[in-house]
Amino acid sequence: MIMIRILLADDHQIVRDGLRIIFQTIDSMEIIDEAENGDELLEKALHTKPDLILSDLKMPGISIVDSTLKIKAASPETRIIVLTAYDDHGDIYRAMKNNIDGYIMKDTPPEQVMEAIRTVMSGEVYYQQDVKKQLEEALEAVRLTPREQEVFDCMGEELSNQEIADRLHVSETTVKSHVSQILRKTSQPNRTQAVLYGVDHGLLNKDNVPK
Repeated sequence: MIMIRILLADDHQIVRDGLRIIFQTIDSMEIIDEAENGDELLEKALHTKPDLILSDLKMPGISIVDSTLKIKAASPETRIIVLTAYDDHGDIYRAMKNNIDGYIMKDTPPEQVMEAIRTVMSGEVYYQQDVKKQLEEALEAVRLTPREQEVFDCMGEELSNQEIADRLHVSETTVKSHVSQILRKTSQPNRTQAVLYGVDHGLLNKDNVPK
């Protein structure tokens, strides 16, 4: 029997205890270690190279979404599932964009958690159906062209129209046209509100937006 080695991460002990009880009843899965914050998770993931990481989305320290690239670079076969109480569009989009293999809610029944694990361990992606539908609806509402996305990224960095024009090697008039389209598509009255919308809906990387 192939044993799935699991690294469990959540900043609440009661959540880890509950999951441990569930996994103790399954012969093919074992929890090899636990972490209570993002920094500890990254350190233990790089050291143990687990088959599966089951992690909360928002813990103290580095986010699992932000550490995914480092983990997968060190251990390409490691699969990562986010188990969270957050169904924000931006969180879901960033998870998908950063190659998180699965995204399920904390109120998910144990049998569905097992289904998610089996799915990602087979090499497929598992995003809970209502979560996936919510993200698809959000993305459908705002579809930016590649150039508009480049301009939007620059807006997120608080660059002026002229600075954006210089970076992208286009005219300021062209930039203004793209900005107008972005405001229209996001239904926002100004650049500041558009950027906030972009962060909230996963269209902009919040780490690149000045605080």
